[in-house]
Amino acid sequence: MYTYAVSGQEGKRMKKWIYATGVLLLALSMNGCGSSSFEPSISSLYIRKDGKVTYAVVESFEKEYYSEDEFRSMTEREVDTYNSQYSEPVISVNELEVKDETLYLLLDFTDADAYSAYSGEYCMAGTVGDALDAGHSFQMVFKDADFEEHSVTEVTDKKEDHVLILKSECIVQLEGTVKYVSNNVDILSGHMVEVMPIQDEDEYAYIIY
Repeated sequence: MYTYAVSGQEGKRMKKWIYATGVLLLALSMNGCGSSSFEPSISSLYIRKDGKVTYAVVESFEKEYYSEDEFRSMTEREVDTYNSQYSEPVISVNELEVKDETLYLLLDFTDADAYSAYSGEYCMAGTVGDALDAGHSFQMVFKDADFEEHSVTEVTDKKEDHVLILKSECIVQLEGTVKYVSNNVDILSGHMVEVMPIQDEDEYAYIIY
């Protein structure tokens, strides 16, 4: 429905370059704005302090498949159908527009569980205490923004700290300030991280803020 118009090795190289450039632009854009501002230039997640999640899809939009109005109607129908399973809506369309042949779609979720159920991607957001109670061991090497390493005891000492736990490669912006991340996460700014590809089914990415 919306894909890059190149293929083969050239397409892969272009996608990689576009992704890397988007990450850089997104990180640079955060230097001049607060953590409560979310204006993504690449597909990413935004985690609010109240636990709500916004998923942003930013991709090339091929108009020969759908018009913007057709895509909007299709998206709204999908959201309505999904919400019909629940007593109250768990997902809503925050924004949908096509600008310069690029689709910007922002979906709001009531919490991490709602996002996880909809996307099929593991996502846990809560306190460190919640995560420990849920069985997460935090048995990883952790680092802070200065690349100083920290022990599991240090990063789990404050049970009231917030933690986001993921298993999929993605860009994440937080309304809070990043304190520690596991070694499969890169810190892009005070409020933004990138989760690296995870191959081990028992491995998780931890972001503490």
